[in-house]
Amino acid sequence: DKKFLFICGKGSNGLDGIYSCYKLKKLGYQVNIISLDERNISYLEKFEIKNNLIKDFKSDDFDCIVDCIFGYGFNRDLNSSYIKLINKINSSRSFIYSVDVPTGLHPDTGKLCPISVRCDTLISLISYKRGIFTNQGRDTWRSLFFSNLIGKKITCRNYLISANKSYSQSDLTKDYSQENHYSQHKKTNGINCIISGERPYHGAMILSAEASIKAGCQYLNIYTDEEYALTLPMIIPEIIAKPFSVDDFKENIKNYKNILIGPGMNKACEQYLEIILSNLNYIDSLVVDAGALKYLNKNHLYSHKLIITPHPGEAASLLGVKVSEVQNNRYKSAEMLHEIFDCIVVLKGSGTIIYDGKNFYTCMDGNYRMAVAGMGDVLSGILLQELSMGSEKLDSCIKAVTFHSYAADYLLNHTKKMNFTPSMIPDIYSNLVN
Repeated sequence: DKKFLFICGKGSNGLDGIYSCYKLKKLGYQVNIISLDERNISYLEKFEIKNNLIKDFKSDDFDCIVDCIFGYGFNRDLNSSYIKLINKINSSRSFIYSVDVPTGLHPDTGKLCPISVRCDTLISLISYKRGIFTNQGRDTWRSLFFSNLIGKKITCRNYLISANKSYSQSDLTKDYSQENHYSQHKKTNGINCIISGERPYHGAMILSAEASIKAGCQYLNIYTDEEYALTLPMIIPEIIAKPFSVDDFKENIKNYKNILIGPGMNKACEQYLEIILSNLNYIDSLVVDAGALKYLNKNHLYSHKLIITPHPGEAASLLGVKVSEVQNNRYKSAEMLHEIFDCIVVLKGSGTIIYDGKNFYTCMDGNYRMAVAGMGDVLSGILLQELSMGSEKLDSCIKAVTFHSYAADYLLNHTKKMNFTPSMIPDIYSNLVN
């Protein structure tokens, strides 16, 4: 008893719609079709489907509208007639399906061109398109149905990663559990160090430090503002806090295995970063975040020890472009950052991207509540802890990013806390990983 309207465009996507319309008609459904390509008339005649060429259809006359206008081959801005059509679809009260890709969304970059169908269910075919998980892509669908159609998985250098088992085509298949030994002690995995918390950013330092400890860091030193160094152990007694001292840090850098610098920092981190970069042979990994990013020397080629974690605004500043340019092609932006610094790039935002110079890894997890101050500080602290466990740096990035985002999804979907805060993430992260 449901009334369906299929809107079919050119090419395979339109033909998928025509054939689906035919199948539903055979099953007794009430179907209508608008074909936007005259070349499809022969198919409509073959399947005895009447083409309703009325452009002034009333969208609320239908229970379901099926968007088969443009699919994976779409790569340009829509013209005015298509924009008008999509606005009409989006303003209807009908349940909306999109086939393969919502019309108007760039399937590779997640860019709106300049608008997109916003569907209730996206039917993704053969492989997930990375654009539906990054940039503005995640806003174009509410639920996702996947079919690989051909019985084998498509492989490429653009991996999609998720900690959510409902995404059947996630490339996150590695077992990330870790082996523990009774003989280990607090310094088995070395001493980790965070340089964070320049006034008035006390909160950023607490978030990154607490996240690292709760995720399992066994030994953590922090250099921070003198006032904060006195009060921090009262809040997190497991941490050894020291006031900012370039001389003390220079003397002790050989004792640190992994270092995080930048959360809640500005000018004070310049000298510390200079010392670290002059002593990279002592450490295993360096995570540079937030305020420390602007003090990296471009074209220095920092080697595999460096991981940078910019959000879109910081990435734009490093590249000397507008934030909109970064967002319009987040993959190109990550690639350009790697070319400048020769390191692993973690480009945060909707659909966080990890790029190691060979492959892209797009996080399928995450939600709108992550767009809040402090969420990146938590991620950097978790990443420091994962690096301290001795895993490969790329594996540490993948694990930290996916489970950090999935923890946010868990809070949104499994608790009554619709407005959860970043400080809630580490406990959930630890539980999910365990």
